[in-house]
Amino acid sequence: MTDLPVRMLALDMDGTLLRSDETISPRNQAAVAACLERDIAVVLATGRFYPGVTPYLNCWPGSPIWVAACNGALLYAPGEDEPFSTRVVDPSLARAVVAWAGAQGVYVKVYVDDLVLVNRMTEETRAFMRRYGPRVRVERDLAAALQRGAAKILLFADVNEIPALERAVCARWGAGLEVTGSEPYVLELTAPGATKGDALRTLAERLGIDRRQVAAIGNERNDLSMILWAGRGATVQNANAAVREVAPRVVGHHDADGVAEFIESFLAPPGAV
Repeated sequence: MTDLPVRMLALDMDGTLLRSDETISPRNQAAVAACLERDIAVVLATGRFYPGVTPYLNCWPGSPIWVAACNGALLYAPGEDEPFSTRVVDPSLARAVVAWAGAQGVYVKVYVDDLVLVNRMTEETRAFMRRYGPRVRVERDLAAALQRGAAKILLFADVNEIPALERAVCARWGAGLEVTGSEPYVLELTAPGATKGDALRTLAERLGIDRRQVAAIGNERNDLSMILWAGRGATVQNANAAVREVAPRVVGHHDADGVAEFIESFLAPPGAV
């Protein structure tokens, strides 16, 4: 922990900033607004792709919100629809991973630019289509459809099968991929260095901010890199148990304004409780 003033705040979205109903509470919204009023750079650091983030920017209209999408693989400056920093899985590697996973009967989802490609229709696919419409496409031969680098590859499986699937992926591709997760039933694969922690490092260097002046909060495995890199790292009460064990601080539940509690703690005047 540091006594230096916070100059950058990174917020995970699902399970952290967002409540269970995927809304932002008035208290959380006000706390983030207070940061913006103090010229603290606010970053929405999420596993979502960019179109899944943009509706929430309306909570702070006209404010400069940075976005680290797809676990940090794509970095967006405020008001920009094109990323200024990209780290994607090489197309040939992405095709190999997708082909192998498909042969194992795994449901696969791939983020490419602002599109979501899947290898078969499922209830999860239908729900995504209802939300994002033409941005979601079913590709029966998904490997062949991947002609550009993948920002993120998701492999879905039964919770009990995920550990073995992760071991198999790591054994085959080792250091060629970042392997993490944001739900117990999915593996999330990105390019080496495409993590939320590395995204914050890149952005902090761009803005001339010391890491000791960065605050970050999340709830899942894919948040650990930024929680542990930031000078002030925290997790919410509902976080993955493994994350709670190593996070420097645990605040309230995401349905009970844990993010606001975290923000208010470093915005409070000296000596305040």
